[in-house]
Amino acid sequence: MKKFFYLASVALVGITLQSNAAVASVAAKTEVFNQQQTRRIEQIVYDYLIKNPDILVEASKKLQEQEAAKEEANIQKIKNTIPKYKKELFDTKAAGRIVTGNPNGKLIIAEFTQYQCGHCKVVAPLIDKLLKDNPEAQLITIYWPFFGNDAIYASKAALAAQKQNKLNELNQAMLATTDFLTKDKIDAVIKSIPGLDAKKLLADMEAKELDAGLKENFKLAGDLGIMGTPTFVFTNKEMTKFSLIPGQTRNIENDLKKALNEVK
Repeated sequence: MKKFFYLASVALVGITLQSNAAVASVAAKTEVFNQQQTRRIEQIVYDYLIKNPDILVEASKKLQEQEAAKEEANIQKIKNTIPKYKKELFDTKAAGRIVTGNPNGKLIIAEFTQYQCGHCKVVAPLIDKLLKDNPEAQLITIYWPFFGNDAIYASKAALAAQKQNKLNELNQAMLATTDFLTKDKIDAVIKSIPGLDAKKLLADMEAKELDAGLKENFKLAGDLGIMGTPTFVFTNKEMTKFSLIPGQTRNIENDLKKALNEVK
């Protein structure tokens, strides 16, 4: 219901703005309407829409259709682009990413993610379960921290934690946080991990290859046309089959299973 009223409001604003633009355009070309007349016409348009709400319903449906068409077109564009960048996408040795699951997996999942993404945190346990239920699968976690410096800081912390074999502990701790991860909160999480040398971790986070790796991740996301996190791309070992999940869907657990089966 809230979504309907939101779309109706958007439609109303859009129609009103278009009407305003039309009025302004006519006024500019013919110089027939003065400012008072223009405001009156705008009020007439507004009153008409309020008295005829069916127009808003029709407009909101049209808006939904247009947005759905745009989304589907973008998804198809990404799917068409994946084969071109498959080597970069499924490169297990590239910096700025983490490889878990079966190191010789016949099925490969690449996930664009970041710790400040709420949806990514929701999906994380489902991915863990998917890997557990499919021992032939491998996960390539590609950090794409477009939320800013704090997101970059969190990604570097996870990448650097690998050198101390503390990735799993730090990863789970950061995923378990419910608040938006700021630098101070990330530092607090780092200090809470038993056996993790925080001083060494901070030093390892300064490695140039981490910056270079994250930069390449940003470029790859742009080349593919990916719009947000989480985004999942599935393939087989031969990289001849591909499947895409562009975000958290309504039935994400079933969609993950379906996508994995599609590339078998």
